[in-house]
Amino acid sequence: MSADDPRRGEGTEQVPSPLADILYWTLVKRLTEFVSTPLSGSAYTVCGVVRPQPTIARVFVFDGDDLTTAIGIDCLLLDGSGQQINHFRHVATIRLVLEAVAGGAEANWGVDGRGVRVVDARMFSGSGEDPAAGLGEAIYGAVGGTFTRFDDQPPQVGAQIVYPVGFLAQSPEVVRVYFRDPGTSEVCGYDVPIAAEGGLVVAAGGFLTARIRELAGTGSLASREVASDPYCVRAYSVR
Repeated sequence: MSADDPRRGEGTEQVPSPLADILYWTLVKRLTEFVSTPLSGSAYTVCGVVRPQPTIARVFVFDGDDLTTAIGIDCLLLDGSGQQINHFRHVATIRLVLEAVAGGAEANWGVDGRGVRVVDARMFSGSGEDPAAGLGEAIYGAVGGTFTRFDDQPPQVGAQIVYPVGFLAQSPEVVRVYFRDPGTSEVCGYDVPIAAEGGLVVAAGGFLTARIRELAGTGSLASREVASDPYCVRAYSVR
């Protein structure tokens, strides 16, 4: 079967949708990180992301030197019930595919119009449950939404507007993100939990800035102060 056969991806609605558009562009932005940096656990980097069907992102990876080693990995943007599959899960699944291919696993390869081999990521995702997050993914999830773009309305503490200036993992359970008050030049830290009873948690999106606004609005920041470090004058828990 051609890799672009419209029957591929059956079971999902193959029509444009605003949600699928957002998920696709979020995934593209996430994967640009791996154009020059190999995906963890492999020598492969990303050399392309295209959208052969409305609910499929095709991610091309290669060994970083020779484009003839390129393969395409088809990732569904929505699951069978029409719910979103976030980009952290895609990154973990792409790594699973690369590990399986490197280990000689059998795969039902298709071929795209350029003659490049393409495989459906679902062949390697087992039950379809999210692959377990690694510590790196959890740290990225805690800070990615804060640093990938500046909010038009940065979080406010009292009457002051603060801006993100850095981050540092404090432990396997907590990442501290630093914000600076331009009026006083003080830097405060906000501790983001990345572990729960079930394991590591990937908190995607603008969680932190929204949480700071919430805490500032209720006046509960002072009661959440925790030990600071050499890089901030005070720190707060946002748990």
